[in-house]
Amino acid sequence: MAPLRQYLLLAASLPFALADGQYRSRPDLAPPKLNITVPAPGANGTEYVFLAPYGGSIQQAGAYIYRKDGDLVWSGIGYYNGFVGNFHLTTYHNETVLQGFQGTIDTSHGEGFGQHVILNQNYEHVVSAKTGNHRIPSIHEFNVINGKTALVEIYLPTVANLSAYGGNASQKWIGNGLFQEFDIETGDLIFEWNSLDHVDPADSLVPLNSSTTESGLTATTTWDYIHLNSVDKDREGNYLLSSRHFSTIFKINGTDGSIIWQLGGHHSTFTYNFTFGFQHHARWHYQSPTTEIISFFDNSGNGEITFNNVSRALIVQLDHVANTATILRKATAPYNIQAASQGNAQLLPNEHIFVNWGSAGAISEFDANNQVIYHAFLENSVSYRGFLGNWTGTPYEVPAITAYVEGSGAVRLYVSWNGDTETKGWRFYGTGVGNGTRYLGAVERRSFETELVWSGQGVTSAGGRFYAEAVGVEGRVLARTHSVQATEYIAVD
Repeated sequence: MAPLRQYLLLAASLPFALADGQYRSRPDLAPPKLNITVPAPGANGTEYVFLAPYGGSIQQAGAYIYRKDGDLVWSGIGYYNGFVGNFHLTTYHNETVLQGFQGTIDTSHGEGFGQHVILNQNYEHVVSAKTGNHRIPSIHEFNVINGKTALVEIYLPTVANLSAYGGNASQKWIGNGLFQEFDIETGDLIFEWNSLDHVDPADSLVPLNSSTTESGLTATTTWDYIHLNSVDKDREGNYLLSSRHFSTIFKINGTDGSIIWQLGGHHSTFTYNFTFGFQHHARWHYQSPTTEIISFFDNSGNGEITFNNVSRALIVQLDHVANTATILRKATAPYNIQAASQGNAQLLPNEHIFVNWGSAGAISEFDANNQVIYHAFLENSVSYRGFLGNWTGTPYEVPAITAYVEGSGAVRLYVSWNGDTETKGWRFYGTGVGNGTRYLGAVERRSFETELVWSGQGVTSAGGRFYAEAVGVEGRVLARTHSVQATEYIAVD
């Protein structure tokens, strides 16, 4: 992840929490919108989009779940705090859960300091993961292994002699890249790798003094020479590591930390007839003694250096007999998108590929033939990573309802339940003085918010109140709102 000052500085100047009136029942929510240019088949199914938009002119950056048609499922405002990134599904203790980074972001380097927080399907806090050795994890990675341990990358400002890399006596700060594996529940450290012990900073494609933020003069202008952004682990206990600023993917020995092989950069183990660079999100998919298959998001440029004019997701086969690397699949960005930073590529069980185009602020889904079957641009924002996944959300919070009386005497009722995926419809009720409870009608749930207009009599007098029930499959009542009185309805343009 690299700095996006044009987004972040704008975001910093915005009020903390505004709302734009998208929802009458939840006027405090203002989710960024998706501009869908290629509608998805089955857009209202149970496969949802997980994003953490930020920057630009959006009012509420944070974690979000959307349907593919752009309809909001869940706003994470109030659940995750600060800068939020790398929001997606994972498995912890055999349960499907949500995980996301929350903390601060170093706008100069695209690094961060914070913690990774897991929520259950009720959106309740499960654990805030803590790394070992007093390290503070950065934004980029939180990869849960076997439902128990986690891989994170760490950005550590370090004092060092930089004269070998062209530094003078005043330039003493290097941004060291580390990664750890640790037990999520206990915080016990399992493995730590320190890049300065194994690679030469001279091989960086982002040299010292390449910009004022890479000067090494202070702890906030460290030379971010390696910029680690993803870690994976195989069954043998070795690690797959992506370095953006080396444009290299490494296989790391899980015992002594030595480099087993490297793809890309100045010292590639493999020969290949394609180019890539500044990549993100390397993942293993197959391994044998002679062959490995990995996927990664190829940015192909960083805004200054260009390898290819268009970013893409790649699935690459590594042949350890011939020491060659070959592209097996290539999902090329539509609209000639090149993401100068951020991004990821998710290989789905049906062989589709879901791609988040990072700093380009867009997402795409490709079918098994690498054809775009879904595409959307994020409204005035970007997301570091983005994912698809099936999710069952059963919120612990009570559904929200509001009621308005129009000049004609009709009542408009609005109801929603942030994070709910199981409600099929809503039943509405009214109570009036001396009239008991009256059933007002039912409406099929089609969106985040559901509306009923009631033109009957007997519940709008003083003391009249309204409530609704969330109804699931086979008419089962899932939850009930509080009861509210109606207020004057004012139209919103």
